This record gives sequence, structure tokens and C-alpha cells, in this order.
Amino acid sequence: MQFKKPHLLLFILLLIFSGLQAQEEDPYVDYDVPSQNLLKFNRFLINPTFSTVREDKSYINLFHRNQSVSFDDNNQVYFLSYSGRVSDRSGVGLSLFTNREGLFNNFGVHANYAYGVRLSPKSNFTFGANFSYYQSAFNQDRANALEEDPFLNDLESSSLITFQPGFNISFGKFDIGGFAENLFDYNLKTSESVTEFNEKTYSGHLQYTHQFKNAAGILEQGRLMPLARVRKVGEEDVVLGGNLILDLPKLGWIQAGYDDFYGASAGLGFNLNKNLSLGYTVEKGLSNNFENFGVSHEISLAYSFTPNLTEDRVLLEKENEDLVDADTTPEEDLNLTDKDLQIAELKDKLAENDAILDELLLRQDSIESTRRNDLERRFENVMKMVRRETSGDRPELEEKAKEVYFANMDSVDMSARRKTQPLANHGLSNTTSAKKVIRLDDTKNTKVAKNTAVSRDKTTRYSTKRNKRFKTFSIPQVQSGHYLIANVFRNPENVTAFLNKLHAQGINADYFENPKNGLNYVYLESYQDKKDAIVAHQTQLDGNYHGDAWIMNVNNMDSHINFVAVKSRSKSKYGDNILHKNVAQSKGNVPKVSYASHRINGLPEGYYIIANVFERAYDANRFVKDLNAKGLSASYFINPEDNLRYVYLKKHETWSNALTSYYSKLNASYDDEMWIMRVKPNYNS
Repeated sequence: MQFKKPHLLLFILLLIFSGLQAQEEDPYVDYDVPSQNLLKFNRFLINPTFSTVREDKSYINLFHRNQSVSFDDNNQVYFLSYSGRVSDRSGVGLSLFTNREGLFNNFGVHANYAYGVRLSPKSNFTFGANFSYYQSAFNQDRANALEEDPFLNDLESSSLITFQPGFNISFGKFDIGGFAENLFDYNLKTSESVTEFNEKTYSGHLQYTHQFKNAAGILEQGRLMPLARVRKVGEEDVVLGGNLILDLPKLGWIQAGYDDFYGASAGLGFNLNKNLSLGYTVEKGLSNNFENFGVSHEISLAYSFTPNLTEDRVLLEKENEDLVDADTTPEEDLNLTDKDLQIAELKDKLAENDAILDELLLRQDSIESTRRNDLERRFENVMKMVRRETSGDRPELEEKAKEVYFANMDSVDMSARRKTQPLANHGLSNTTSAKKVIRLDDTKNTKVAKNTAVSRDKTTRYSTKRNKRFKTFSIPQVQSGHYLIANVFRNPENVTAFLNKLHAQGINADYFENPKNGLNYVYLESYQDKKDAIVAHQTQLDGNYHGDAWIMNVNNMDSHINFVAVKSRSKSKYGDNILHKNVAQSKGNVPKVSYASHRINGLPEGYYIIANVFERAYDANRFVKDLNAKGLSASYFINPEDNLRYVYLKKHETWSNALTSYYSKLNASYDDEMWIMRVKPNYNS
């Protein structure tokens, strides 16, 4: 009996220290997870809006806090959580947690949601809430009673819920907000509130975010974020705290902080690779509450990834606007009729026919020049033979040889001209005639003119003994390789129609543009090995394609961009600007439709009017802000194939609506370059 009393006294002291609350028959420990050091991951525990405010990553995180390690029954927390954006305006978090405090264990689930709306071009309001459901139970295994105690054996677990709302106002680089940490906490077993109103805890924060815009090296895309906090715990004194984190995506992060209650902390983290991060924080109590119980340790392991739609874009968009599915301009408000579209299409075809005529004339001039050079070479050879036979002593024979030679050449020339087909018979009634111009002929002795493809960039004439299946080009921004070409068009609408026809046949065809002549080459497949291209041509793509085809060999010294004509980087006020220009402008300033097709995971199917493409989020955001300041409703998405940010002005469900917006320049609201990207459903995902 002498030993039981000290043990029971120690047990009561432990319960008091660990925050035990309840009636005698229903003990429990309420939810209280220290969050003052969570500056990188699980930020929604500081304020529920932080799952979307200043957040451009989604992540899965495993977190452990071992508090006051010198104390045997110390507070230990384990969190397994997910947090990130689910749309342009909202973020979520979901966690499983266990919390051991003294002789009691808490186990539960923690959910978070936040949503933002725009107040002005420079400010937005975000509200959010955390919701927790957990069970608090006495741990019989950790109790070490000298004698069996019926009171301990009869203790039952309690189920509790908490609701923690919060808000944040962003103005430029500043954030200010508040958080009610236990506004609603309820014991489901006793049907009573856990804390009275005068015992509630409230906190507020002020945060500043400095982005390193023009930094290079390890500081590239880095940011510095100081955070000041104030907490009012019931009727107790106000607790002040502050933190600072330097976040460097190329390396990791370093942080430091101070809290009146918990003490000083310091931590650092490393990005082990593009997705995996490991962090560690140590904290030392400086007040009477913790200075005698040793240091606290926090370890965090996270897997981060960038969602397709990301960035804090509430500042860039209008309130209550659907960024992806919006089609805000009614068709009846457009000032473009079907007749206007038909006229534009006819003008396009006329311009294309003119271009093909120019190609034929250029080719004929080139052939004529080659023929005359050949005649001059032959004439020189004949005269050398005459001079060698006469030793230069018979000038009259040389003059006679000249007359006879030129007489014969004139007759041959007239005969050749009579056999030449007039240009009017080349069949230029529509753009499909381009197929006749480049028709493959495998005959060994075909004329040079018949073997030449429609292209201005070809300056070398090949011998008639060369294999006519191959034509070599040097095309900027197109990867070197062997392309099985099915057709060539100048009008992108015909490219689209032909590609749709091939796709309907199950052929995954694509195209690229030759910027030297403005022609679009539709290819069935591309190969790095010449033998594979020959086999595909001879087998007609394994019997899948029965039309005419030929092999184009693209040989570039620099071919680091895959199969798409992408304009090289140019210095602009938006930094790394990568604008896709698929088709050159035609004669007479007739607008040409620039078109590309992609399959992108997580992006709704449709036709997107693309205005620009960027590598960095900062440049894309800046460009979108400029567009929206002009009255547009621009946005962007990330293409996981190339990790570029595509800024789009509008999204349509049908090709005709997209074409109307393109030709009308978005109802005369946008005059710069743009093109249409069709996003198809990814059936392989």
C-alpha cells in the first residue's frame, strides 16, 4: 500500500500535464498538434487556407514530431497527409494522424478545404476549414500499476470532432489572416463541448513572399517567406511567434523560427531529386514550460509533383468564372457570317494555288538554268575537240562547228518545248493537287522535274541514277530523321481534314511545317533508321495505308526539338517565350489557321485558342495578367509531355466555333499571333 500512493500521485500529475479533460468516467486528451514549424509541408495546419495560398505543388508527406525527448511520456505525433490544388481556385488536404500524449493515444483523420475569390486585380480572399474526427483512448499497455486497478480497466475511448475555420486576404506579396483553432470541438460520447467559449484559441498571421525573379543558379525560382504569428489561448497571455524560410527548388530549403511557448527552432531540407524531399527541424524550449525537458525533433519526407492546372491564379481570373469549360462569347454576337468564312476559304485556296504555281515556275526556271549550263559545258567540250584536231590552224572549221552545233541545239530545244506540258494542265483546282505534284515515282530513269518535291529550300539537283524514294531537306526546328510523307498542304484546314481522315483509319499521323516555303508536310510515321523507313514504305505501313507516299530525309545539325516547329527563344518582357508558329502567313495577308493536336492527361477535350507558350510559371502568369488587363479571359495549362505552360484565350467544344473565334480574332479583341490546339482524350492513360 505504501507503493500505490506515490504511483497514483505520479499518474495524476501526468494526466494534468498532458491536458487530460473530462469527467471521471470519460477521460480523453483533446487534439493539439504543434504547427509553428510547418513552413514547407502541411502548411494548412498553420492556417487552413494555406493549402492553396502561395502553393503551386501537390505532395504526399510523412511527418513525425518527437517533443521534449528527455521526458519519458512525451508528446509524439505522426502524420501521413496529402495536400495540393484540385482546381485553379481551391486546394484540399487529407491526413491520417496519431498523437501520443502521456498515457493517452489519439488516432483520427484530418480533412482540409480552401477556396479563393478575386477581390481586385491585386487582391483576393481565401477561406478554408480543417475538420478532424479522432478517438482518444487510455493506453493500458503503457500503464504500469503495481496492483490491478478496476478504474483503469474500465476506461473507454471517446470520439471527438473539431471544426477549425480560417481566412486569408492576399494583397500583392502580403498575406494576412486569422484562424479559430478550436471554434467547434465536440465530444460525441458525452454530447458536450470540449472547451468553453472563453477557452477558445485564436491565431492571426502576417506573411510576405519575395520571389527571386531574375536569379540564376541555386537561387533560380527561389523565394523568401517571413511569417509573423500571434495566438490567444483562452484567457491566458498572448503568445507571439515568427518564422522565416528560404525555399530553393534547385537545392532545398532552410528555416528558422521562434515561439514564446515552444522556444527557438532551426531546420533545413534537401530536394533529393525532382520529386523527393527530406527535411529536419530541431526545437529547444527557452521558457519554464519546456527548457528542462530537452529538445524536440521533427522529420519530414515528401513526394511532390506539379498538377496540370496550378499556380495561385485567383489573382488572374474573374470571380465565378470556369477557367477550362467557359465559352463566354455567344455565337449570335459574332460579326462573322458563313458567307464571310466561305470567301475567306476561297481566298485561301487561291493563295495556295498561286503558291503552287510559283513553285512550278521556280522549278521550271531551275531546270532551264540547269539545262543551259549543261549545254554550255557540252559546247566547250566540242570546241576543245575541234581545236585539238585542227591544232588551232583552221578558224573557219571552228566557226562552221559552232553553226552546226547551235542549229542542232535549237531544234532540240524547240522539240523539248513542244513536249512541255502547259501549267494550266497541272490541276490546281484545289489544294489536293499538291498530292499530284509530289507523287512518288520509283522508275529508275525518271526526269529531274518529275522527281522534285514542292519546296523552295531544295537547292541541290540529284542525279537520275539516285533512288527516287528519298528527298533530303534541311528544315529548321524539326528533328532529324526519315519521315514517311503522305501529303503536303499549304492550307492548315486541309491539313486538319486529312489528319482526321488518317486518324479515323487508325493511323497516328502528324505534321510539321517547313518555314522556308510555308508548306505543311503530313507524315504517317517517323524513323531514325533509314531501313525502317524503307520497310514501312514498301509494306505501305504494314498494309494500313494505300495512298501515295514518299520518304523525306530531314538532316539538321541541331535537332533537339521533337517533331514540332517551335519558334526559338526570343528575348521579350516575358522571358522564355516559346511561341508555336505552325503555318506562315499567305499572300494578301489572308489569315491562315495554325493547328496542332495533342493528348493531355487531366485536361478536358476541346479546341483551345493558344496565344503563347512558356517554360516558367512567372512568365506565364505575367502574360496572363497582361491579357486579362485588356479585357480578355486568358488562362493556361501545363502539358506534361513537354512541361511547358500553354496560355489559351478561349476553349471551344467544336472546330467550327474555334475557327470562328480564330478568323474573327476573338470578336476583334486580340490582334497578335495565335493558333488552335485540339486536345483529344488520352485513351492510353
